[in-house]
Amino acid sequence: MKKILFIGFLFCSLATFAQVPSGVRVTFQRDYPGVNWDQVRWEQRNNQWHGYYHDGYNRDVDTYYDEYGRRIDTHIYYDRQYVPPRVQTRITRRYPNEDYRVYRIERPAARPLFQIQIGKRNPYYTNERGRKRRYEDRH
Repeated sequence: MKKILFIGFLFCSLATFAQVPSGVRVTFQRDYPGVNWDQVRWEQRNNQWHGYYHDGYNRDVDTYYDEYGRRIDTHIYYDRQYVPPRVQTRITRRYPNEDYRVYRIERPAARPLFQIQIGKRNPYYTNERGRKRRYEDRH
């Protein structure tokens, strides 16, 4: 029974990887040469490919590609100790007693943004200097 379950799991895993377009695979491996392709979980939603993995610092990383293999953006979870000081200051001044999560968003040909998620509220975005910015949805 265990062999059947394992073979089923392996087949489903291979089927998922086989469905990812070659353009996504090539671009991803060029963008992230140190990430093992087999450690990335992929799913397709809204004509985009969404990959989940842990980077070399054991951070959660979500990366998004269009169906042609162009990277849309990458969201990296940041521990508070690594958040730039100006971003940290903005958060603590605006929400002094709130629990929050911070993600760095990297996009091709754009400066990084930091997404601040406080509880169930809508996220807000800042640049590396802590200045509020809009997230321009380019996909």
